[in-house]
Amino acid sequence: MVPSLCQSTMNNPSSSGHLFSLLGSMYLCKPTGEALASWQQLLKEEPLIEAEDLRKALDAVDLDSEQELEDLLWEYTRLFIGPNRLPCPPFESVYTSPQRLVMQDAYDQVRKIYDGIGVEIGSADVMPDHIGAELSFLGIVLHHMENEQDKRSDYATLAEEFLSGHLRNWVPHFTTDMAEASETVFYKTLAQITEKAVG
Repeated sequence: MVPSLCQSTMNNPSSSGHLFSLLGSMYLCKPTGEALASWQQLLKEEPLIEAEDLRKALDAVDLDSEQELEDLLWEYTRLFIGPNRLPCPPFESVYTSPQRLVMQDAYDQVRKIYDGIGVEIGSADVMPDHIGAELSFLGIVLHHMENEQDKRSDYATLAEEFLSGHLRNWVPHFTTDMAEASETVFYKTLAQITEKAVG
């Protein structure tokens, strides 16, 4: 996840991890005009069948409309940042700990997994068990699997273990909450595509 989680999709757009890197950046980065334009461009240059509905939702955004951009930024803030109670906290710990608190077991577990292959989050503002960090990490693992043939089996095992041991344990609940709370087509669609991707 170095140098920047928000830029991870730019580095290897044709890798098998492209979808997960793209989704990760959409949770980590605020929907500024620049970010939205970058995502639109990426999906034009490297179309993904799995993300076709997401491409349509992005293309429907009028980047020249200050109101639309403000609405998306408010949606992002309301869903994932606060200050009010979050309808869909973007942290695995909240969904998997009995007390629904951040920085619980999942936080430590995923940080150790990242350390295991030398991946750093690169931002003090991003917790290891954030949805965007976890999706981006999976994108990195899949990229390594594609490009390091001698370790392909190891990375394939890691990807499956990370999916089954972490993402699949909480993302379906998270995306259901997100879809119900979202008021924009873009974030409703992002929730749906994320759930399908995690499977």
